[in-house]
Amino acid sequence: MPSRRVEEDHKHFRDVVSGRIRKALKKFIQRKFVRTRGKNGKMTLAIPSIDIPHIVYGQPGGGIGRGPGKKGDVIKRDKQDDGSGPQAGQGEGEGIEIEIDMEEILQFLQEELELPNLKPKPNDIVDETYCRYNSLSRQGPNSLRHPRRTLLEAMKRLAATGELDNLYQIPGFTQPMRVITPINSDFRYRQYTEISKPSSNAVIFFARDGSASMDQNKCDIISDMSWWIDVWVRRFYKRVERCYIWHDWTAQEVDENRFYRYRYGGGTQCSTAMQLIAKQLENRYPPSKWNIYVFYFSDGENWGDDSSIFCDTVKKYMSPKDVNFVGMTQVLSYSYDNSLKAYIDNKIEEGFFDNEHFRTTSIGQRNESYWTGWNTSSLSEDERNEGIRNAIVELLGKAKVKKN
Repeated sequence: MPSRRVEEDHKHFRDVVSGRIRKALKKFIQRKFVRTRGKNGKMTLAIPSIDIPHIVYGQPGGGIGRGPGKKGDVIKRDKQDDGSGPQAGQGEGEGIEIEIDMEEILQFLQEELELPNLKPKPNDIVDETYCRYNSLSRQGPNSLRHPRRTLLEAMKRLAATGELDNLYQIPGFTQPMRVITPINSDFRYRQYTEISKPSSNAVIFFARDGSASMDQNKCDIISDMSWWIDVWVRRFYKRVERCYIWHDWTAQEVDENRFYRYRYGGGTQCSTAMQLIAKQLENRYPPSKWNIYVFYFSDGENWGDDSSIFCDTVKKYMSPKDVNFVGMTQVLSYSYDNSLKAYIDNKIEEGFFDNEHFRTTSIGQRNESYWTGWNTSSLSEDERNEGIRNAIVELLGKAKVKKN
């Protein structure tokens, strides 16, 4: 009975801890996850401290002694308030810091944001083969000889000819004994079968505008959002490569550090990023072998009629049969009507693009007037984080990514 009571208390304690972790995770997803990046597959979260029940023996420096006591004895006296008690403060208590696996974070993220599983597109390309020894052969190298099956064949042959029970005198032995001597027809060798495993590789293209209009706030938003998209896509593939594209008037491939840290350059030609990605698909990442995801980030400002070139490039080289998904995020645009996103949205409405294959989203208000554009300094931390959270849902949420 005491053991059962301890188990019940332990289960109750685990439920309390689990509940506090889920509350911390929900708060993390809603407010903080876009700014937090885990390390070594784990992430640290703070949950309110839990007072573990314990026995207190009296009070330090006081209390009553043994005995029945007398009527009127003071058992405990509250400390008198001298006016210097606790003062008002800010923020939450630090609580307990715990490490949680990123997989658990992503699972909760999927439940909270209703994100679907990403599935590889079907293809016939095979990039992995392995051998399985699952059969026998009458021929083969001695290193693959199967002793047990060889002896079994020899015994079967001798039993069929009636020679199995014959006794022979062997030098060094006083008693005659049976002798099993395999011949060439008895030998058996292990034989392997090559088993092909279809390719499930993925490559993620992250491309972003690096022109002079991209200020620090915009670049920080892009960095946070792209990092979490990267973590999410990599959850569904064993091997993932990432290709980072940065452009102003021309596009270039950069490393991860420069993509996240390099800020702004000159003019703007958004189509150059798509053209560079198209070249990579022709030579480096053939669509027949790779699951391909393309994510483009910009503030929507583009030069002249370059938006039409942008869309034509996506249409030609990134169709649903070649690329799993294309997403465009517009960050703090000065004018929606004159933006790249507006042009793409019109093309989607016209049926030029499949709206499940090519999705767009935006962070920041839609402003009709170019001259009263979005003031990036007016974004509060909560507005910024909520904008990123909603943008991820709009890009990757249910019924938005086509499941091939």
